[in-house]
Amino acid sequence: MKPIVLNSETILGAISLEKSGGLISPWRIFHEDKDFYTPNQLNRTAEIPAGVRITFETNSPTIKVEFAASEVEVEFDVVIDRELVKTIIVRSKDTSFTVDGLLASNKVVEIYLSQRQKMAVRNVYIAEEANWNAYPSLRRKWLAYGSSITQCQAAESPSQTWPVITAAELDLDLTCLGFSGQCQYEPMIARTIRDTPVDFISLCAGINIYGANSYNERTFQAIIIGFIKIIREKQSKVPIVLSSPIYGAFREGTPNLVGFTLIKMRQQIQEIVEIFRRNGDYHLFYVNGLDILGEDYAGLLPDELHPNAEGYKLMGHNFANEFKEYFK
Repeated sequence: MKPIVLNSETILGAISLEKSGGLISPWRIFHEDKDFYTPNQLNRTAEIPAGVRITFETNSPTIKVEFAASEVEVEFDVVIDRELVKTIIVRSKDTSFTVDGLLASNKVVEIYLSQRQKMAVRNVYIAEEANWNAYPSLRRKWLAYGSSITQCQAAESPSQTWPVITAAELDLDLTCLGFSGQCQYEPMIARTIRDTPVDFISLCAGINIYGANSYNERTFQAIIIGFIKIIREKQSKVPIVLSSPIYGAFREGTPNLVGFTLIKMRQQIQEIVEIFRRNGDYHLFYVNGLDILGEDYAGLLPDELHPNAEGYKLMGHNFANEFKEYFK
């Protein structure tokens, strides 16, 4: 077998790639500046490749993927011409898997990496007699920022997260900045989004801030306004959707330690959009999280916070319906 080239043209959805010891680690921050993403590279979530996929065209009937061993099981999804054909569950300590029996005709291969565990890729091989090339995506680039509900650890598999589902329905090229527990609207993430050229941005606000008691009614709007202003320094006309939390069970009306509820947060998030639009930014839009997953679907939140696999699929379809008007 022979290797394909792994670089930024074949590893999509990463912000940066770190090469070390023959391995490539996809990062969802600029890894050269990782010490500035405190604490500890967003508590290690920036190394988890949610939404990252190895993408190329080939006529090979066989594909082999090599990677660094993990202490736990790791999942991969193999998607051919946008159809999920196989979910691979790799045992701990294993360092490769092979997919055989593919059609020996030209096809687009996407190998989605785990949305749960950090990982590093060594090589991707195709049959010796086969051809391959990087897939020149002409799709509009979308960057999605959010919490664990955007990282989607409980999704059925790596290609079944809500951002991947939404991207597939709207034909978007996804970069997912869903960081479990870490959606705190830090300036370093605003700078990352500002410096990553895209065609569309979505920002989910509130749930991690509620849980960590990070900002109160005095500071919540100020930090999000500043965050968006940093993005606008370079991306002044890019459509941005600011969405409020999905249904949050007791969090709806129960004040946290700083006196905030999700009901109050939604009011303030909508006000933020109104402030920008009053001041001439007509490219900022509001989506109510209750329109994405509301109280009627509370049964899809087994821990009263995170959706289950069915809930993430519902969110993917509902976000696609909300976003599609921005691509007419």
